[in-house]
Amino acid sequence: MRSLLCLFLLLAPAAARAEAFEFLAFGDMPYCSQNETPCADEQRLNVLIDRMNAAQPAFSVFVGDTKAGAEHCTDAVVADRTRRWFARFEHPLIYTPGDNEWTDCWQDRAGRFDPRERLALLRREFFPGPESLGRVTLPLERQADLDPGRRDFVENARWTYQGVVFATVHAVGSDNNRPPLQGPQPPGAAQEFPPRDAANTVWIEAAFAEAERNRAPALVFLFQADIFFRDRCGFGEYEGHVATRAALLEGARRYGRPVLLIHGDSHFFLVDLPLRGPDDRTLGNVTRMMVPGAEDIRAVRVRVDPEADQPFGFALLGDPARARGPSCP
Repeated sequence: MRSLLCLFLLLAPAAARAEAFEFLAFGDMPYCSQNETPCADEQRLNVLIDRMNAAQPAFSVFVGDTKAGAEHCTDAVVADRTRRWFARFEHPLIYTPGDNEWTDCWQDRAGRFDPRERLALLRREFFPGPESLGRVTLPLERQADLDPGRRDFVENARWTYQGVVFATVHAVGSDNNRPPLQGPQPPGAAQEFPPRDAANTVWIEAAFAEAERNRAPALVFLFQADIFFRDRCGFGEYEGHVATRAALLEGARRYGRPVLLIHGDSHFFLVDLPLRGPDDRTLGNVTRMMVPGAEDIRAVRVRVDPEADQPFGFALLGDPARARGPSCP
């Protein structure tokens, strides 16, 4: 009997090794001037997309801000122009919104649009079902489909690739559309912010639970906001991201394996360890990578080796002619 068991173990197929792969991350582009036709940065973006297609990544992720803050939030800019360049992707493209295409649209410089109406437009146009954008699509799980109480949040997506769990979280700049304690109130922010902030927290917790349940070797979150801006620069609103940061911290401490946070918003390339625990010690398993943007029209190649102790590697893709270094306003 023992010999038969040994023979069975020898003949049984070994567990498949997760293969290394590469994906691309970018955001905060094109930043066109008002009524600029043709938009020079859109033309530069088209060149970048050609290079991204030639790289043949597993997928690409756009982490928000499809327009400049000073461009009017018209259908032509927010939907039509974005749809045009999204359609150029020959591989799967996942998108999570930024503040410029909805949150900040109430401002004079953006044409005084209703932010909630612009958000509804984005949800109709770019989150039609359980799959990515791009000419080749990738199956996605959406919070709206998995949680009956969160049917509005179609933009929060999750997928697994080579065992690694990925999740987008709709956390944006301008303090996440949280109503400010002083000054002008963005229309509808008091009604819009609380349920989305709560949904984001639930979605982050669900992503960690999914990774733990499947013993995922790593977990990647993607969102627009630079939620660590105040840590770096010493000023700026942050209350709108307190719950997001707390959920990431608690989940990462429990999970223990590598976690990667990818975002845009501050427009320069940065890799660091941003999270600190209650004892003020850096959480060593959480890496943050901020993509360039605005005038710096480049993407970041993220190489992932699920079997490695340090699974993530980064390299820039594109023309560095207008790149800038770290800065605070």
